[in-house]
Amino acid sequence: MHVLRRLPGMTAALAFPVAACLLFPAAGLAVASVAGSLAAGDWRTYRVLAANHLLTLGWGTLVAMGALHQMFPAMVGVSSKPGAAAALHFGLSGVGVAAVLWGFLTEEPAWVAVGGAAVVVSVAVLAGLLAQLVARRRRWSPAVTGVCLSLLHLAVAVAWGFSVALNWNLRLWPALYTYAGIGLHAAFGLVGWFGQLVVSVSYYLLPRFTGVRTVPEGRLVPILVLLNTAVALFALGAAWQRSEAARLAALLLSLAAGFYVRDLSCFLRGARQRSPDLTNWHWWAIAGQTVLAAALGGGWAAGLLPAEGRRVAASVGVLLLCGWVTLAIMGQLYKVTPFLMWYYRYARGLSAYEVPRLPAPYFPRWGAVAFGLTAAGSALLALAVALTQPSLARVAGGLFAVGSAVYAGGIVVSWLLGVLLRPERAP
Repeated sequence: MHVLRRLPGMTAALAFPVAACLLFPAAGLAVASVAGSLAAGDWRTYRVLAANHLLTLGWGTLVAMGALHQMFPAMVGVSSKPGAAAALHFGLSGVGVAAVLWGFLTEEPAWVAVGGAAVVVSVAVLAGLLAQLVARRRRWSPAVTGVCLSLLHLAVAVAWGFSVALNWNLRLWPALYTYAGIGLHAAFGLVGWFGQLVVSVSYYLLPRFTGVRTVPEGRLVPILVLLNTAVALFALGAAWQRSEAARLAALLLSLAAGFYVRDLSCFLRGARQRSPDLTNWHWWAIAGQTVLAAALGGGWAAGLLPAEGRRVAASVGVLLLCGWVTLAIMGQLYKVTPFLMWYYRYARGLSAYEVPRLPAPYFPRWGAVAFGLTAAGSALLALAVALTQPSLARVAGGLFAVGSAVYAGGIVVSWLLGVLLRPERAP
């Protein structure tokens, strides 16, 4: 906490992205180790489940939770600085994630259930903290609605996951062992939580980082309607084993993807930065992967793809986790780093709004390498799963693993330099 006091604006919420970045290389190695199994259709082994939850909980959800502690107050117009409650929340989340991963790695379902319970409690704590901010809100927007809905889906996803883990130990409900139980968990987690959160936050952040104000935030509303309707249809299709509902959901998601790519391209084409911006590179890649995901899902829904529905779902899930969500996190952390590199390290005296718009945004050479490896690896892995190509999947997994290591190493070193080099010692 002494370091945080030396750095005004840094709070206990910083622990979330730091922990996630330290776990990211392990997630990359885990993906590489199970890439061949994913392409072969062996999706329910302990190793695959460990890799999946390392990405979803240890990487994506930890970063998202920390971001919400910092960003949500600004979204609703409330002055609030994360403190002891955020630290408690991080402790609960860390214990839960560690227990879940330990359970999968040791093949002990009891630990998975224990960790799942801790994660459920941590999500409840986050929801309570954000609810207090909502009660004091001074403004509201479609992006805030999307964030709140995504948090609701996260609560359902972790509660359902805990139920599956509990049933795994007590064997009360055989149906939860089937793909129906897993399908519900995946629909709420991947689409309802990650998909909706990234889309909603982008309509809040991109106008501020690109300077483009010509895309009204109201365009997010039909996308939210389509996303939430699709989640409901996926849940019904999984629960009642109705492929028609899943196909309709996939079509709705493809339509939502089209609307989103339209607006995303407007933001990026109108960006005012004159120098290369790594964050925008990541958003362009996200736009491309959104088109690819829509083509896979929509093609299957229309009966144009001969692949089995579960294989298409696995392919799109890999693309969302390893590509879409990961690229969004990586790109946005390049907007966090300048606060340490310029605002604190060099004491430029810039305001919080000026730092991300510096003429030369933070653009380390290793960042371009990490971007290329991660974007290519995630896209190739998704295609390898769709085409049942284990050899290609192993290559793609290796690219993703190297990219995650380069990124985590570079970003953590950058943060350490920003903290350790005090302004008076900077050149």
